[in-house]
This record gives sequence, structure tokens and C-alpha cells, in this order.
Amino acid sequence: MEKRYDIVYLPFSSYAIGILWLLPYLLIKNYRDVSYTFSSQTIINGSLGLAKRLGVLKAKVILRESNSIFQLLTGYKLKVYSLFYTLGYKGSSLVITQTDYMKRQLVEALPTLTKNLNIKTISNPFNFDDINSRTGSIAKEFDNKKFIVAAGRLAPAKGFDILIDAFREIAMVYSDLKLIILGEGAERDNLNKKIEELGLKEKVHMPGYVQNVYVYFKKAEVCVLSSRIEGFPNVLLQMMSQNTAIVATLSAGGIEDIPNIQTCPTEDMEKLKNSIINALESDTTANKPIFDSFLKSRTQSSFYTQIMESVH
Repeated sequence: MEKRYDIVYLPFSSYAIGILWLLPYLLIKNYRDVSYTFSSQTIINGSLGLAKRLGVLKAKVILRESNSIFQLLTGYKLKVYSLFYTLGYKGSSLVITQTDYMKRQLVEALPTLTKNLNIKTISNPFNFDDINSRTGSIAKEFDNKKFIVAAGRLAPAKGFDILIDAFREIAMVYSDLKLIILGEGAERDNLNKKIEELGLKEKVHMPGYVQNVYVYFKKAEVCVLSSRIEGFPNVLLQMMSQNTAIVATLSAGGIEDIPNIQTCPTEDMEKLKNSIINALESDTTANKPIFDSFLKSRTQSSFYTQIMESVH
């Protein structure tokens, strides 16, 4: 992919220094032939919007909200993010929210700022080509095993601690079932400690980052999204492309509108357990054409078209 484009990485290990350098870098490079910029992280969004307001950029600035910032953050960090909203978002030509819920949150948190912004809800696209581009197969130790799978950063927001608690009770009934959590992150030690304390070392596995998540999603008895909070989880769309037994917490706006998945409240171990058991015990094969139709309504080309039609 990188061979097709001129990609420049700023030579800083510190994110903060990189942001401080971004404006002078854009000024030095003089990107006046760029027609559009697209960014999806609040601080970068604010920096590019500020560059537009100062005349450093002539491009139309398209910003995308990647998460429910005003639910996810508090204290000093929220103040920093709010500053970048104030500094830069007025320089945007379009602000994209993934769901109407995210749009309402943004408007309620920043009513004065958002009053004059062009904010549109455009659903995340699904990249069908990504399925075929992934390499790698399921680890041999899971080849002939039945398992539930979840995937994401090992972080509190993903609710894997709640999933492990739910699985402990599920495993008492389904003794041959395992739980695989794909991904890496700062919570690995805490999750490993919980697994050991619950006596689940032989049943819960965290193999880390894997190149091909789709092979795990396809073979799983049930795919689970256990998050406490999300912007909109693309991993849920990936799961739907491979499996028909899907359980998701209502951790983001729009999840309740997805047809034929099992849903439950966030941070409710008992209801998460029951939803997983329902999925295990149900015949979900009829969901395949329903999921395929839902995903085909979210193509990358339709995403691009909606953006271009919405830019002012």
C-alpha cells in the first residue's frame, strides 16, 4: 500500500512534539496543491482545522469523529481535547460522526461551537478487500476446538474483564468451550491475573495480535463484542462478514439498528452471559444473507460519495 503513495512520517517518538511540529511542517512544505485533507483523531483534526484558519492549508478540511470523546475522557485530558475542538473545528468543511448518537453528544457538549459546523452522520464503510488481503491461519492449538472469540485492544473500554467473568459461568455448562481474546494492550497483566484467579488458564487464551482475524471469526461458535464504550466498532462488521452468531453490548449508537444480532446492556455480566448462551443455542444460519445485505450497504465507494456530496 505504501508504495503507491508518498507517505511522510514525522521523526518524533513523542505524540505531543509531533503535533507541535505539524503546523510549521505544513507551512514549510507548502501543500497548496492539496484539495482535501481527511483526519480522524481529535487533536490532529484540531491542528489541521487551525492550519486552515491560519491560511497554512488551502484544502477543504474533512474531520471524522473517531470516538465518543465526551463519554470516554474526563479531567485534564478532556480539557486538552476540548481546546483542540475550539482551536480548529471552525476551519472544517465537514465534520463526520459515525452515528447520530455521536452527533448528539458533540452538539450537546459544544453547542456554541457546533452551531455553525457542517456535521453529517455517515456510517463506517466495510472494506471487503481486507478479507482477501489478510494472511495467516488459525493457530494449530485451536484447530479442533470449539471457542468463543472477541477482539480488540486490551483496554478497560473493551470490557474483556466482564466477558471473562461471563465466560466462567458459561464454561460450567459448556465444558469443552474455550474463549479466545485477540489483541494486545496495557491490560494484559490485569486480565491474566483475573484468568488465573478464576482458574481459567486452560480455557481462556490471549494470543496477542494476529494478522488474520477473519479465520478466527469464521470458526468461532459465537463472536462477541463486550465493550463498555465505542465510537462505532468496525470489528463488529468484520465479525458479521464471517459468522452468523454475533453478540454485542450496546456500547455505541447504531448497534441497536443492526438486524439479527444478540444485544445486551454494557457492564452487565449476567445479561452478556445470557446473550452468549442464546447465541450458542440458536440456529443462526438464516442471518447470513441479512448480514451480507447490511454490509453491502456500507461500501467504501458509497462512503466516499456521501462525503463528497456533504462537503461545503
